[in-house]
Amino acid sequence: MFGFLKKKIKEVLKLPKKDRAKELELVLLEAGISFDVVDELINNIKESDDQKKSLRQSILDLLVPGKFEIKTKPYVILFIGINGVGKTTNLAKVAHLLKKQRKKIVVAGSDTFRAAAIEQLGEHCKKLKIPLIKQPYGADPAAVAYDAISHAKAKKLDIVLIDTSGRLHVDAGLMKELEKIKKVANPDLTLLVVDATTGNDAVEQALAFDYLADGFIVSKADVDERGGAIISISFIAEKPIYFLGTGQKYQDLEEFSPEKIIKELDL
Repeated sequence: MFGFLKKKIKEVLKLPKKDRAKELELVLLEAGISFDVVDELINNIKESDDQKKSLRQSILDLLVPGKFEIKTKPYVILFIGINGVGKTTNLAKVAHLLKKQRKKIVVAGSDTFRAAAIEQLGEHCKKLKIPLIKQPYGADPAAVAYDAISHAKAKKLDIVLIDTSGRLHVDAGLMKELEKIKKVANPDLTLLVVDATTGNDAVEQALAFDYLADGFIVSKADVDERGGAIISISFIAEKPIYFLGTGQKYQDLEEFSPEKIIKELDL
């Protein structure tokens, strides 16, 4: 994680002070960090006597962690995002984490659109020994979410996790469907899953889904050498990162820690 950025920042900080801001700006842009974020960071360090300390604090200020506060029962979490970012896998990781906390969970298979989606989710639920509420392909995904919440209330369960089909924000029909799911389910938390390796694309997705999402899971952080999405997304979207996905196993999910990012960057 952050291998490229860590190396380049170290090189820049060895340069004469007068040359650092310009070179750092190029490095940050090459890392896929958003222009607005780069401007913020460069403006903060330009006049600083201790530029390394200033950069460290400026990055810390950008990184907003999210924290679960499960105050209702059932607590409903909706997972959204485009195809291929790892929504279903990260839902399973969150389920694993919550199960370790002895929470009673049910999963809603509200991706009734993608081929094999319910089977994939069913395999995760089987391995985790968590019930799955599902309907046939083509069913109303909002109805599946409603059934899962009703089941959780009847069984006095703690958590409902709702899987949804991937969709591009430019697909008006699918976005309307997602709005309907959110209206019916009335989730306590809606997590947008984005792929760390896509850099600025992840930030653009955050803005496109802004009116639906409460925060983020950033997947594939373990193979992200540049870090642009992680450093940019909270500042640009003004919403927190809850988790980083760091591998393929259920336990490969980390609660987001700004201090750990600073340590990874060796600042």
